[in-house]
Amino acid sequence: MSDSPLLNKMDALLKKHRGGAESDRDASPEPAVQQAPPPDAWLPVLTHVIERGAPPAAAAPSPAIKPAVPPPPEPAEALPEHAAALSARVNDTLAEQLMSELAPRLSEVMEKQVTAELRKNLDQTVASLLSQLDVNVREIVRDAIAEKLKQPRDPST
Repeated sequence: MSDSPLLNKMDALLKKHRGGAESDRDASPEPAVQQAPPPDAWLPVLTHVIERGAPPAAAAPSPAIKPAVPPPPEPAEALPEHAAALSARVNDTLAEQLMSELAPRLSEVMEKQVTAELRKNLDQTVASLLSQLDVNVREIVRDAIAEKLKQPRDPST
């Protein structure tokens, strides 16, 4: 690599967060061969292949960062039927609770979107009707004036 201090610092930072040592990566004769990351690595590498539908292996979280969501429960096959039913009920309860908390916010957002769309459509419709009405009124006024002008004038008045 280059002798740039910034690049050296970035390499050191990446190696620190990937959990690798500089000597491990430089000693490798084939850089294209994919190596498994060390168990303490948490920064993903773009060359890692993740199978669709399979979550990547979870690294141990650092003590300063606590996960916001608890880890998923064990597969249902490993649990007894009672525990699986209990887990399903808990999931249903949590889903209902989440929906009940989200319902007011969702309805408010939907109301705003619907009212904005209705207002826009009404404005377009009214503008179209006014332009048509303007043309019709102009024609009516022209016809009325032309009719008045065609009438013979009474010389006595």
